[in-house]
Amino acid sequence: MTVLDKDRIAKNKTDILNIKSQIDELIACDKESFLSDKRNSLSLKYLLIEGVEAIADLCQHILAKTKGLACDGYIDCIIKAGDNGIIKPVLANKLRRLADLRNSLIHRYWIINDDELFSACRENIDDSTILQRKLIILLQTMLPRNKMIFKERLLHLEYIFFS
Repeated sequence: MTVLDKDRIAKNKTDILNIKSQIDELIACDKESFLSDKRNSLSLKYLLIEGVEAIADLCQHILAKTKGLACDGYIDCIIKAGDNGIIKPVLANKLRRLADLRNSLIHRYWIINDDELFSACRENIDDSTILQRKLIILLQTMLPRNKMIFKERLLHLEYIFFS
């Protein structure tokens, strides 16, 4: 039987939602105001790094427990999640680009243009919410509905994702 760690899922979900909320606050201002304080772009870069790590950890956990697959890095994890039906390929492609951005932030800060980073975040901030919805649908399909214990677990997972 596949055993997903509900605490790990809950922590990653909370981290993703908190990071999304903080990014929303950072990019709520106009671009000029955002760019006027260098701390904004530094904060945004750090939040993106944390967000990718939480997303990849969540995908990796589900891949390992449901498909027996290991991942070799953040990009590989997201690609495998898309290839194995954990998330849709379109979302996997967007998240892969986000993971690539994370790698660029970690290894080469100077190549990231703050203006472009602000615009990209504005355009793609809802991807983490889409990911959350897709993962709960996946979890629903993974758990057999004909046994009461699985129904209780499913309800608990829905609570974790949507509360």
